[in-house]
Amino acid sequence: MGNPMYNFGKNAKEKAKQQKQMDKAEKRRIAKQSKANIKSGTPDKNSVPAESNRVADIADGTA
Repeated sequence: MGNPMYNFGKNAKEKAKQQKQMDKAEKRRIAKQSKANIKSGTPDKNSVPAESNRVADIADGTA
């Protein structure tokens, strides 16, 4: 008669868990990279301009 669908929720839950783990690993990698950039004295090319643009957008009320 086919496979029962009771595993559907488990599969979705497991995929969500894996995605969350990958997201956390990516955040850790980015934080580690930015920390290394700060220590080396070579700022990321997008860090300062992006921040100033964001502040300008907030001030203008366009964000």
